[in-house]
Amino acid sequence: MVSRHEMLRLWAIGEVYVELLNPENKATANKALDLLNSKAPLLEKEGIEQVLKSHHWSLIDFIPKDTVWYRAVLEVNKFEFNKLNTLPVADLARITNNTFRLAYAATIVVKRPDLNPRINGIINAMKKRRQEVQFSGITLLAKGIDGPYTILEGNGRLISLYHLEFIEKLKISDNGEIEVLIGLSEFGIV
Repeated sequence: MVSRHEMLRLWAIGEVYVELLNPENKATANKALDLLNSKAPLLEKEGIEQVLKSHHWSLIDFIPKDTVWYRAVLEVNKFEFNKLNTLPVADLARITNNTFRLAYAATIVVKRPDLNPRINGIINAMKKRRQEVQFSGITLLAKGIDGPYTILEGNGRLISLYHLEFIEKLKISDNGEIEVLIGLSEFGIV
């Protein structure tokens, strides 16, 4: 099991690594990363509060109170990825044609880069390997261990990974799996 604090810390680390893809944010992002990796709970909390924005907190506040968090391995294969749903929010509705299915988003986002330039930036970073895209902090929520899962954090990275691995047939994940956090709640996503 993983504590709520550790879930938030890993979520924040994931956000920082996305920020590191933008060279203008490097100094601030590296300072936040130092706090988050300090192994001092008060400094980690300061880093979490610096990194997570109001839209993150509004989502976090809606995570069911009974949620129990675990570290898990997500196999990078179509069967597992087809269990993944994006968050039901407006910008992801546009790239999923209101289906909120990760696989659907992966086909649309490259055809229509204007719908989500951020995800196209992640795809390009993964493709060119100019900068290492980190998978840490990807956070999923489900009613049961077998899914389906809603991606709370990491929608862009998982959509990008699906697109590159299964549509463009590029090997991005080194060992065919990534570590994720899974929150299990009898209520699932609200």
